[in-house]
Amino acid sequence: MYFFYYIPFGVDAERTRFPVFTVIFTVICVAVFVLNKFFANQVGLDFRNYVYYPGYSGFSAALAATFMHVGYFHLVSNLAYLVLFGRFLEDRVGPLLFVAIYVGSALIGNAVQGWFNLNVLHTSAGIIGASGSISGLLGAFLVRLRHQRVKIAYWVFAPLMATNRAGIAQLHVFFAVALWVLIQVVRSLVQVTGGSSNVAYMTHLSGFAFGMGLIIAAGGWRAGIVDGHMVKAKRYLRRGEFYGAQDELSRYAAARPEDGDAHAALARVHVQCGNQAGAKDSYAEACVQHLAQGRRGEAEQIYQEARRSFDTFVLPAEAQLNLCFGLERSLKPELALAAYEGFISLHHEHAEAPFALLRAANLHARQGETSRARECYLALVRRYPEDPWVDFATEHARRLPAA
Repeated sequence: MYFFYYIPFGVDAERTRFPVFTVIFTVICVAVFVLNKFFANQVGLDFRNYVYYPGYSGFSAALAATFMHVGYFHLVSNLAYLVLFGRFLEDRVGPLLFVAIYVGSALIGNAVQGWFNLNVLHTSAGIIGASGSISGLLGAFLVRLRHQRVKIAYWVFAPLMATNRAGIAQLHVFFAVALWVLIQVVRSLVQVTGGSSNVAYMTHLSGFAFGMGLIIAAGGWRAGIVDGHMVKAKRYLRRGEFYGAQDELSRYAAARPEDGDAHAALARVHVQCGNQAGAKDSYAEACVQHLAQGRRGEAEQIYQEARRSFDTFVLPAEAQLNLCFGLERSLKPELALAAYEGFISLHHEHAEAPFALLRAANLHARQGETSRARECYLALVRRYPEDPWVDFATEHARRLPAA
């Protein structure tokens, strides 16, 4: 006699948005369970009409049945998987694909289980529960977040072998899910040979297969490869292995060039590895991407960070000028001055270089640095004698008090 139980309770993943439909599906399941168990007479609904009966019910019942549960353990065990895995999957694939996986897995899972009940188990027992949907989400999770790790609590009880062991382990998601699939396969085979038919194991397996197939068709395999580079990079960083992190972050940034945070992380790793040129390029790309996405605060922070490592750090002309104006508007005069001076030194042939000199002069004047302000005004007159701002700069230089 040998018993093995386990339950996952943690995933080493991060979220960037609220899991709207994970919460909605959870609330619906709980609400339906409470109404059915405690208020069935008051709400005036016969919940038996929403059970899926193979050979009798249609697809609407196959979907409605996924929100019904037999008892507390049935409900809690399903929702534990939904909340644990669903929130991270929804974050990666978005709400539309998440709903498609949930609904599609419910319909396919219940339909396959219905056929299995009628033709193999020879029973027309009703089917309820979110197991098909949860299994589909689990299958999609395995494809899309296959580089993550799952924490499980387990209990092994084998009295004939004098074994009684419990504990916590962290498994690669492949092994954690493979263990779950193996259990479903074994128990479904036991069902075929005459075991209890109270659990819809074919719903689990078919829903799981549908979720995997749909996410692969939607490009989830390739997206999982890309995300894997970031997962591996973070693990390298936790171990202090900067060269490994550098390689993985480089691959990730190449695949997701719009991710400014990834470029910033790569820049910091380049600094640790002594790759100064690579660090400058990555810092610059991080700033450019943040500015392009309207994330000005992040761009300014990264620019300031880059200047602490590189005094001569300058962005491409348009991005640098954009940053200059933003720093001046956000009342960061010292950093704005440094940005203007960087623009002038590197992009002195740009059409806006005279205006950058003018802005630098005005900032110096506001800070009481009259000699520096005069130098900027006169530099504009000397370098760009045909510029429309020459007369303005000449007059302001004349009005400045002597140092």
